[in-house]
Amino acid sequence: MKITRTDPLYAQAQLQRKQDAAPLAQSQSKPSQGDARISTTTQTINQARSQLASTSDVDMEKVNQIRQAISEGKLELDMDALSQAILDMHRR
Repeated sequence: MKITRTDPLYAQAQLQRKQDAAPLAQSQSKPSQGDARISTTTQTINQARSQLASTSDVDMEKVNQIRQAISEGKLELDMDALSQAILDMHRR
C-alpha cells in the first residue's frame, strides 16, 4: 500500500500549479463564449461546493485501508519524506 502526500504545503503547491495553468487555457478560448463560460464555471463551482459540504472531512475508507495495511505489516514508510514532513511542520 502506498500513502499519498496530502499535507497542506504540498496540496497548496499542487493547487497553485493548477491555477497558474488555468489562465492559459482561458486565454485560448473564444471571446464570444466568455459569458457562457463564466456561467458554466459558476454552476460547476456551486455544484462542487454542495458536494464538498455533504462529504466527511475524514476518508474512512482510506483510514480502514491503512489500519489493515498496518495490521498485515504491509505499510511502506518513506523515512526521508516522514522526517522532512516533521521538520517542515516544526518550522512553521
